[in-house]
Amino acid sequence: ILDLAPFCSLNCKGETRVLYSLYGVVEHSGTMRSGHYTAYVKSRPSTHNYVENGLDAGHKISHAEASKGSWFHISDSSVHPVPEAKVQSSQAYLLFYENIS
Repeated sequence: ILDLAPFCSLNCKGETRVLYSLYGVVEHSGTMRSGHYTAYVKSRPSTHNYVENGLDAGHKISHAEASKGSWFHISDSSVHPVPEAKVQSSQAYLLFYENIS
């Protein structure tokens, strides 16, 4: 969980917390000219109904909901469960967060 409130512009300074939850990490191995991309993705248990496309932009999840779930490492056609510590020690190229505040 990342709280961006201390770093916000004046528009959100009134907010006590501006929380984001990490749900994806892209990792690159190799060189600038060639290499391989893999990803870590967090899957949370579904606790509410989603609209048809799988997302509900108006729904904010709770801190407790955001912390639940399992991490998976995805490389080409293989998907394997991994501990959160593995994700935290990855060499991140891109990070994906969702607003939960």
